[in-house]
Amino acid sequence: MIRELHIKNLALIEELSLEFEKGFSVFTGETGAGKSILVGAIGLLLGERASAEMIRSGFPEAEVSGIFELNEISKPLSMLLEELTIEPEDNQLVVRRKISRNGPNRIFVNQTLLPLSSLKKLGELIIDFHGQHEHQSLLNESNHMFIVDNLPGVPGTLSKYTELYRTYSEALSALQEHSKKAETLAEKKEMLEFQNNELKNLDLRSGEENELEAELSLLSSSTQRSSCASDILALLDSSGESIQKKVLTVKKKLETLSKYDPSIVQWISDIENTLTTFTELETFCSSYLQQTEGAADPARIDQINSRLAKIQRLKKKYSCSLDDLIKRQKSIEQDLLSLENIDSDRIELEKKVSETLRKCTLSAEKLSSSRKIAAAEFDKKITSLMEKLGFKGGLWKTSFERLGTPSLQGLDSVRFLVRTNPGETMLPLSQTASGGEISRLMLAIKTVLAEQDHIPVLIFDEIDTGIGGVLAGEVGTTLFSLSKSHQVLCISHLHQIASLADYHFMVHKEAAGERTVTRVTKLDQSEKVKEIARMLGSSTGISLRHAAELLERKDRV
Repeated sequence: MIRELHIKNLALIEELSLEFEKGFSVFTGETGAGKSILVGAIGLLLGERASAEMIRSGFPEAEVSGIFELNEISKPLSMLLEELTIEPEDNQLVVRRKISRNGPNRIFVNQTLLPLSSLKKLGELIIDFHGQHEHQSLLNESNHMFIVDNLPGVPGTLSKYTELYRTYSEALSALQEHSKKAETLAEKKEMLEFQNNELKNLDLRSGEENELEAELSLLSSSTQRSSCASDILALLDSSGESIQKKVLTVKKKLETLSKYDPSIVQWISDIENTLTTFTELETFCSSYLQQTEGAADPARIDQINSRLAKIQRLKKKYSCSLDDLIKRQKSIEQDLLSLENIDSDRIELEKKVSETLRKCTLSAEKLSSSRKIAAAEFDKKITSLMEKLGFKGGLWKTSFERLGTPSLQGLDSVRFLVRTNPGETMLPLSQTASGGEISRLMLAIKTVLAEQDHIPVLIFDEIDTGIGGVLAGEVGTTLFSLSKSHQVLCISHLHQIASLADYHFMVHKEAAGERTVTRVTKLDQSEKVKEIARMLGSSTGISLRHAAELLERKDRV
């Protein structure tokens, strides 16, 4: 429910704070007193667009804020609050809106800065606003299905159908995707086969390129390697003045020296190790020389160069590395395999689509049946309320049209038809109902759906347009009845409605210096009597007594 409303520098309102309670609250006042400003202020809290013209003359900015108590948080509201990362504080939402002439307009919900679009979504879930221009939602036939699907007995069936339809949609999407892929692969089959053969015939191996380049380097340098190995052998050759012979001489000198100085012995051991290394190196170089002499194989070099050239050409052609070429070939093989299995895969997917469609259609039939049963009861209740709300001989009917195949909404297309006068043809709402009639029809719908409706606050702006007398009393009684399950705020010109309110606010203008301001006063019992008398058209004793009687009647409703 809306607990508090604060307005500052908005049009004729300088500063205003109102507190609300559960039940039925009514706003009355002379034409032009500023009731529309209140409507506009609440609209701003619900995400309506703002303009600088709304700001009170002579002030740089206006501010509107409201405190909403969330005794029960519906699932859609809970999901939206989570999405917006807003945590209700003590089960309250504080909505604050600043409108500036020059700077940016800002919106805060519990200190979280929000865009206008998010506030609008939030507003739709906490207040149901019905003004002379907001009733268009009932004229939009796409909203009629939503109303039917919230009738008793329908939501559970709808939930089961929605799950089956999701499964069917996924199966259908998989088949469509398969068909699209099959068509693409079929068009590319010849190219894929060519690429597969081209890559497969080359028989590529990971790391092969590096191995070939290393082998080519060895083959191309055989002459240089042979010459180098021969030079090393010449230096190591023990038959001449070789390095080994000189090291042997050093060893003998060290042995002689060690006779006089024992500390030299360790060097003898090192020299012996060096001689062993030279011997092993000489053996290796001799063997290495035999391997390199005549190792140059022009045919093998040509073979390697040719292989490397082919690899390089494919790398350039496909703009990728050797490993990526190998992956590509495997991927192409898989695509070609898919082409071979495409018919069997398609048959399996078609079977799944057929089976899920069968289940979906059966569920859609059950959904359609539950909708029609619920709608028939709904039609009866609306028609009955229409009699009370001024549509004598009127009739309400929910029209169903069957669709060819299941959709997200099932097999039904729904729209509301109405006859506002006896003998007339049943017509869509948009072709038959006036603005005031639409307001009363919405009141009837809200009354019937009171138990299922999760939006706690209902605001009716001048629902009494074009009515009076007994009919106005019936509208008032219906609003009062609705206030037992919802917080109802109503702007009215009729005493029949105002006298039934739990709380009565009077909107009036007064002079403040050289300026005019709009004030709102919460009336006590004696003030209610005077205001009802004014609405009756007189402040005489008779009118005052009549007003008091009307207020007493409320206790008997």
